Formats: sequence, structure tokens, C-alpha cells
Amino acid sequence: MGSAPDLQAEFSTEVAVAFSFLTEEMGFAPPEPTGTMRFSGSALLFRGAGLDVEVRFHHGREPEVGTGLAVVGPDGARGRWVELDALYVAAGCGPAQHVPGQAPNRRSTLKRVGRHAAALRLLTTRLPASELGRLINRLTAPPSER
Repeated sequence: MGSAPDLQAEFSTEVAVAFSFLTEEMGFAPPEPTGTMRFSGSALLFRGAGLDVEVRFHHGREPEVGTGLAVVGPDGARGRWVELDALYVAAGCGPAQHVPGQAPNRRSTLKRVGRHAAALRLLTTRLPASELGRLINRLTAPPSER
């Protein structure tokens, strides 16, 4: 496997390509790096109307790719956050195994990006952003609010 910075660059390129449907078809802003993560990793953020999508790569001891979605209020404040696999299952798209995270090597890291993009594309074809926001709020609400 190449060095971590090389894989991070490949990861960023792969995310930009695989998730390009967000910008090209759904009106999201182009991805922006969110900086180096606390435990050796990096992430790219796609900002949309009412919804943010962040694709992360942790390249520490147990490398993994993760994708999360957050509700964004009218004032731009980020609200509740949920992982893609939980949304995928809750929306009836399939089992969490369709959105794997473990990425022990370069090939699996880049493959995971594609799997996450495919899962998000399926999810967004089933539910518009506003419904995704409601589902995120429902999944993350305290029991007293459900």
C-alpha cells in the first residue's frame, strides 16, 4: 500500500468522481476538504440545501471509509447527523452490509467509496432531501420525541 498522503489524495479524487451526482444532479456545492481529522484521517464535505454529506477516510490502525448525512437548518446550522448505513436500512434500501466501511488496503478503500456513492444514489432516488432530513431527525430523536 502507498503512503497515507498518496492514498488520501486518491481517496479525495475518487470521492469527487463517485459522488459527482450530488453536484451535477442534486445542486450540492463541489466537495470541500474538512481538514485533517482527529485520529488520522481526512474528509470531504458536500453542502446542499438542507442537507450535508460528508465522506470520511480514517487511515489509522483499522482503516475505514464512512459517509454521514446531516440536516442543515435555514440559518446554516448543522443539526442531527446519521451514518449512511443506518439511513440506507431505515429507508428500506437493503441491509447495512451494502455500505461496508472496513478498508484495510488501497483497493478496498477506493472500492468502498464506490459502494457508498451507489448506496447514497439509491437512497436519494427513493427519498428527496426533505424526506431524508425528516428521516434523519426521526432516527436521531430522543425516545421522548419519537
